[in-house]
Amino acid sequence: MKKKILKRRNMITAAKRLFTEYGFENTTMQNIADEARVGVATLFRYFPKKDLLIIEVVKDAIDQQAPRFEEILKSHKTGIEKIDDVLTTYIGFISEENRESAMLLEAFELYIAFIPIEKELLEEVEAAYRKIGNIISTIFKEGRNDGSIKPTLSHEMLSNTILNMFGTAVKKYSLYTLLPDTIIPSPNKEELIMVKNSLLSYLKNEPL
Repeated sequence: MKKKILKRRNMITAAKRLFTEYGFENTTMQNIADEARVGVATLFRYFPKKDLLIIEVVKDAIDQQAPRFEEILKSHKTGIEKIDDVLTTYIGFISEENRESAMLLEAFELYIAFIPIEKELLEEVEAAYRKIGNIISTIFKEGRNDGSIKPTLSHEMLSNTILNMFGTAVKKYSLYTLLPDTIIPSPNKEELIMVKNSLLSYLKNEPL
């Protein structure tokens, strides 16, 4: 059983390397089998179609981000301080060591805009994102309860704002830094920090 798990993990890792370098559409199952050093028939036994591998790679990229948000949730800080850490973490995803995962996630969203993937498979990706969304939503609730975040603000709306605004900006930055700004302008780290500070100022519950 352990050997099968390791073999499966090796295939996912090989697929991730190739998807990152060549893209989802240009990478074949034969390419992945060669990279993983297994027969293509073996690869198909584990993953009967490429979409299954794509979903596993994307979920893996999201799951790599989740532990950092869990650490923030467990920290002994106020809600607004935790939100500061959440936003700083998102900005940190554009660093060299984290860029690969963020770039993959943006490339995946572009891929599914043109190549249909089964709804059930997309729901697996949505569930992975939802874990992070739930953590951020919980932090907002804590902030409203401890008085550090304005009590009138909806935690659902705020968590979606962070996921959509910061999560999307970071993914786009990671992918589009491969292109010159004259083609597609993308937000830089300094601009994201400025937006972060503005958002924190808006969220903070100032005493009367």
